[in-house]
Amino acid sequence: MPTRTSGAPQRPEDTSGRRPESYRQLLALPGALGFFTAASTGRVGAAATGLGLVWLVHGARGSFAAAGAAVGAFAVAEAVASPQVARAVDRWGQAAVLPVVLAVHAAAVVALVVAVTGGAPSAVVVAAAAAAGASVAQLGALSSVRWAVLLDGHPDALPRAFALESLANAVAFLLGPVLVSALAGASPWAGSAGAAALVLGGGLALAVQRRTAPRPGPRPPRRRRERGPQPAAASPRRALRRPLPVLLVLCSGLLGAHFGGLQITTAAWAGALGGPWAVAPLVAVSSGAGLLGAWLCGLRSWRTPPLVQVALAAGGIAAGCGLTALAAVAAADRTGPLPVALLAAGLALAGLVVPLVVVRVAVVLEREVPRAVLTEALAWTGSASAAGSAAGAALVGGLVDGAGPGAGSAALVVVALLLASGAALGARWRGRPRPCRRWGRRDWGRDGSAAGAAAAPERRCRRPRRRP
Repeated sequence: MPTRTSGAPQRPEDTSGRRPESYRQLLALPGALGFFTAASTGRVGAAATGLGLVWLVHGARGSFAAAGAAVGAFAVAEAVASPQVARAVDRWGQAAVLPVVLAVHAAAVVALVVAVTGGAPSAVVVAAAAAAGASVAQLGALSSVRWAVLLDGHPDALPRAFALESLANAVAFLLGPVLVSALAGASPWAGSAGAAALVLGGGLALAVQRRTAPRPGPRPPRRRRERGPQPAAASPRRALRRPLPVLLVLCSGLLGAHFGGLQITTAAWAGALGGPWAVAPLVAVSSGAGLLGAWLCGLRSWRTPPLVQVALAAGGIAAGCGLTALAAVAAADRTGPLPVALLAAGLALAGLVVPLVVVRVAVVLEREVPRAVLTEALAWTGSASAAGSAAGAALVGGLVDGAGPGAGSAALVVVALLLASGAALGARWRGRPRPCRRWGRRDWGRDGSAAGAAAAPERRCRRPRRRP
């Protein structure tokens, strides 16, 4: 049996030598069930934090405007700060950074509860909400990086692991709001306290599991004081500015715009269908289709290039949003139960293929950037999705107010087509012939260090370069 170095995660080939072919085999890998359970628990709390903040502020102040300002500050701060926190995690390691971030988050939540219940000014409440948002641990990204390390010997199994992460995220957004609403029924601050407890518990449980934690990245080279031209040092962060990773971040932003706009259009149907209770089954259909899509996404491996799959899935999103737009036309003609059937079919189709976009974008991003900046890269996609959600909600909300839910659905069709075009462009970039190493540029290795570049195996490009 080979000897493992201290702090290095055990590879699956060290125990079985076979590629994991199912979710059960993935979770049977050494340490996988532990970090996946810890991250999933924390994500339930993260999914419930926003709604818990609404119940907290509204229950104490009686104003949805004040609650909206606090939630907005929380979301903006999280989107801005999460890539910087992820960069620190890549630099110093999860075990060193995660406890500090969790401590700051706990202090910010306590300050927020005290400020709200103590009658502090609105500016203080907004500042405390921003501090809580800036210190939210991105447990999904941390768990995804651990999967990438654990499956380093079996890259074909990584899409299945990311599909499992997508499934856990969908379950979290189903359970989190229900749990925090039940707690807020007892006391306005209980929802925020329960969400924070889940985040802290899951984050600390993840931090103590060092067996599967990725190693910290290499230290940046020191600048020399000597004058004259100096050779440029290799920096793994250069990969984040390459065209394809930037395009993937933009695609995540477009997907976030779809999420934000879809919430507005779904809520707008409440007036046409007779009240919020009539929309609840449609929300259940969309959420159930998302769960089914996340589960199906990892059942088998497809030979189609990942970005081509993203483009096809974006086409499915456009088709689903198109059905909801047709439902608005049918509702205007008063054709009976047909609008509800079209709505259910459109929401189900869009929700079914959304997990495929999330998983394949993460897979391509993992292949395009070195391991030393993978956490930051995944955090940038999350921030772009959050920013896109806010922009999509604002844009679609204005269209819905002026022309009804059909106009909002038509705007979502355009967003989905832009997403498909971006994915197709990225697939074309990846298909171009170019000299390449397995993990990107020649000046870094798989672990992100320049020293490992020589050991990084060459990978074959799809079409070899023609020699003159």
